[in-house]
Amino acid sequence: MGVTDVSVLVAQMQETLAAIHSTLAALDPTAHNVKLEELEKKRDDAILALAATFSAESDFLARKRKAEREEIAERRRREDEERERIRREEDERFAMRDRQEDDARDGRLKEHTEQIELETDSLMTKAEEEARLAIEEGRERLRALQDKRRVSTPYRHLFTLLGANGCRTGTQPAH
Repeated sequence: MGVTDVSVLVAQMQETLAAIHSTLAALDPTAHNVKLEELEKKRDDAILALAATFSAESDFLARKRKAEREEIAERRRREDEERERIRREEDERFAMRDRQEDDARDGRLKEHTEQIELETDSLMTKAEEEARLAIEEGRERLRALQDKRRVSTPYRHLFTLLGANGCRTGTQPAH
């Protein structure tokens, strides 16, 4: 065996040892455990980051939803106030219209009542005047008839003795 053969054999042996060492290193669970621990750490970090992102999104969405609900509640409150204001205005308009109608009706009633009272007063005055004239005319006729009777009746004293019923005073006619 020669020197070159020995050196070639040494080189081959070193290569074989390196291959064995690398094979053994590949079979060593420590490297795999380190790799697994790195992967677990990456996974845990990713899950923590995802949970933090989810939590931040949840907080953001909760604030956003709360703001939306508050905005909707405020809008509804303003709408309710507006509807209530419109209802009050309608009620006031109806009440004013009713008062105006009632005032107009009361005015017409008063006007018609006054008209009827004036007409009735006028008719009553006319009727009273007609009655007064009729009574006056009746009295005049009675006076005229009485005067005529006095003048045309020579037996006037008999009427006085007989009375108004044609019988002697103090006696009643037979029935």
